[in-house]
Amino acid sequence: MKKSRYFIFTFLFSISLFSCSHQKDGGEETSDLYTIKSLVSQIENEAVWSVELEKERLTKTVKQEADFIPEGHTLTTENAKLSASLNPAVYPVFKDFASLNLSNIEYKYVENSEKLCRLLADWDQEKLFGAFPSNYRFNYIFFAEELQKGWKDNFGKNFPSSDEKTLLLFNRWILGQPARFDNLIQFPVRFYCNSGYVDVTLYMSPDKENTLYNIKIERWERYE
Repeated sequence: MKKSRYFIFTFLFSISLFSCSHQKDGGEETSDLYTIKSLVSQIENEAVWSVELEKERLTKTVKQEADFIPEGHTLTTENAKLSASLNPAVYPVFKDFASLNLSNIEYKYVENSEKLCRLLADWDQEKLFGAFPSNYRFNYIFFAEELQKGWKDNFGKNFPSSDEKTLLLFNRWILGQPARFDNLIQFPVRFYCNSGYVDVTLYMSPDKENTLYNIKIERWERYE
């Protein structure tokens, strides 16, 4: 017991000597430290802070990405990807045309409409005419006449002519969201050329590949 008391006394005495020595040797250092603290306090008091942005939103817990995660589980890279896949996709919409969402139709119908659009864009009349069943080919004749007349009336130019079998009538097109029925698919298409664009509707067969019942011109738009 005496030895323990002697050890504690010696330890405390040593600390007191070190403390006194440190205070004498470090007087200048303490003074410098006090000067730095005063300078920092002055800068903080004189600083003009900006208004905090979105304070209310930033103080809320972000829960949207973790809504599907069961309680007690944590958000990981893997289930974050799953969360993104569960969110509904966003598709562009042209208010004067249609939505560009093609997710409601099987790809084979999209592929068929692309082939028919290529025939129309190239103005391959023989193949385009052959895409109509024999009892609907009068619809192609009406469409071709309306297109050639409307070209002059709406674009102010003569309908393109060529000695070749085909010519490039339109340089690109976009497909809109189709309407699917039991015996009919209606595909809105916007065809672009240097003079403007033409909106049409393709009336297609859901059973026979590359088969058209009708092509209806919906709208002309001329570039200024």
